[in-house]
Amino acid sequence: MHPAFESLFAQPTERIRKSVEDLQKSYPSLQFDTERDDLDKSEAPFIREMLKDFVDYLNGAKRSFEWGSDENQRISSHPVYQHEAYKTDSFESLPTLNRATLRTYREPFNYEVTEGMTVYADQTSGTSGAPLSVYYSQKFMAQYLHLNMIKVALLAGFTSLGRRPVFSLRVTDNKAYQGGIVVSDPMELVGLSLIWHLDVNDSASFDRFTRMLADLDPEVLVAKPNLYRILLERWKQHETTPPSRPVFTVSGGAMLPDDLRGDVSTFFGCRMVSAYAISEAGYLGSECEELSIHLDESAHDRFECVPLEGGADGDPAAGELAVTSTLNDCMPLVRYRVGDVVDFARDICACGLSGPFLRKLQGRTTIVFDLGDGHMLSPTRYMDIFKEIPELAEYQLTQTRRRAFHIAIELREGLNREEHKQSALRVRDAISTGMPVDVELSWEERSFDSEGAKFARFRSEVVA
Repeated sequence: MHPAFESLFAQPTERIRKSVEDLQKSYPSLQFDTERDDLDKSEAPFIREMLKDFVDYLNGAKRSFEWGSDENQRISSHPVYQHEAYKTDSFESLPTLNRATLRTYREPFNYEVTEGMTVYADQTSGTSGAPLSVYYSQKFMAQYLHLNMIKVALLAGFTSLGRRPVFSLRVTDNKAYQGGIVVSDPMELVGLSLIWHLDVNDSASFDRFTRMLADLDPEVLVAKPNLYRILLERWKQHETTPPSRPVFTVSGGAMLPDDLRGDVSTFFGCRMVSAYAISEAGYLGSECEELSIHLDESAHDRFECVPLEGGADGDPAAGELAVTSTLNDCMPLVRYRVGDVVDFARDICACGLSGPFLRKLQGRTTIVFDLGDGHMLSPTRYMDIFKEIPELAEYQLTQTRRRAFHIAIELREGLNREEHKQSALRVRDAISTGMPVDVELSWEERSFDSEGAKFARFRSEVVA
């Protein structure tokens, strides 16, 4: 059982705080959105209530789920749900929804349903297909931004949070975060949270991040598995001792390999926790102390395991995780397939928590390309390529030899011959300029079926 809500966080006398202004004096490139901060503060009571619901959920309180005419009416304003198949009050009769279906709509959702409220736009990461535009209501964005890491901590059994000036530091190779951003907790329970950009091809960027990590000493360090692997390799090459001592580390965005979990835990001397989230619905769940991934039905309406589309290869009991989540008025999801094959249970876990959890998650992995002589390439640095080259429909990058790659490219329809040629060359050049060393690069055009668990945008044929 988890302790009462009030005792989960450090007492005010135990907290050390730093203002955003003081932090920006040391790191002037950090961006702070004062307008968003004001909006988040106005949503503080709602965020607190969502956190209380989550703690109650961990303590055994369960919401009953019912689907009827009221719920159907609520989603009917969105184009994707105006199909005849959605005119039923039987939840089990509703069709499942996937990314491929959403891509067939120019505007699958009606974002004006949050009239008078701020709407936030983003994109999916694009690891399994062309990125989707996603939209968040003001309330959804507030709890998404501020509760994710707190939920991860509480579910994993960490309490007395909020002692340090910086609560979480997330490192990313996404160029959209160059300069870094900082947000403050509108509930004033924990310290500041940062996102910091790391250029894995730049030694100076590594050194700046290492110094920052030592200076800020966050309670939680967050990164994708591929970045953890590159960071460890870099620190080991330079015989660097751990720059900080986080309470725990978090891996998200891809499957966490067992060997990497062990290496990171040994290096930092603390536990590593795997978090499970998708851009379309936010935090789905995270690991307990027994390493089961518990799904959050305090914020989402229902999780279920649905049959694989096209049938299963191997295990006949394998299924795909689907989520129904209507908290986000801009983009409610009904029986939405998340694209991951799971071993799903609705039972009591060995940790003592009850409810839906995953005994096994066969999610997608993101590899790190080893180019030899200590040079590593994180392919997630190319995630912005769809934004930079809108003519690109899909691509696949394969490492054929240590320093040789092949790119398969699919361009969108409607381009004339010259546009087609120039777009393909821009894709090739974007891949080439992201390499930390000179490589041999070949390319071809082809068509893809990138939906489903079998597609991998980044592949390596090099045997270690």
